[in-house]
Amino acid sequence: MRSRLPLVLGESPSTEDLAAIDREWPLIAAELDLVDAEITMLYAEDNGGPSALDWRRLRRAESRVTRAAAEVAARPAHVCDLVEVRLTTECRYGCKVLRCRKCGAEQVSHRAVYGCPAGQRPRRAA
Repeated sequence: MRSRLPLVLGESPSTEDLAAIDREWPLIAAELDLVDAEITMLYAEDNGGPSALDWRRLRRAESRVTRAAAEVAARPAHVCDLVEVRLTTECRYGCKVLRCRKCGAEQVSHRAVYGCPAGQRPRRAA
């Protein structure tokens, strides 16, 4: 029996659906690699056991899934549409506070052009 909603034919995914898939694609690809490594391990069991390379491939696929999941979780769920709302009071260089029109989240934009040291790129040690 089918427990999910029936597939409605003729409807294409919305732009939000496509954007969500695109955002999560690194995680999807990493999970596909993990499934492939697990299948290889199952086949190896029937043929004398997995090799050291098979175990390494499985561990690397698992760590890729973990890294990809952390990256996807750290990204915002949408692309922020930032607009300047005021100058920050935390920085004496006149840096700006930006607010997202969609979610209302605010962030400070420190800019090196204003002389702000927080907006400058870190220098590499020679």
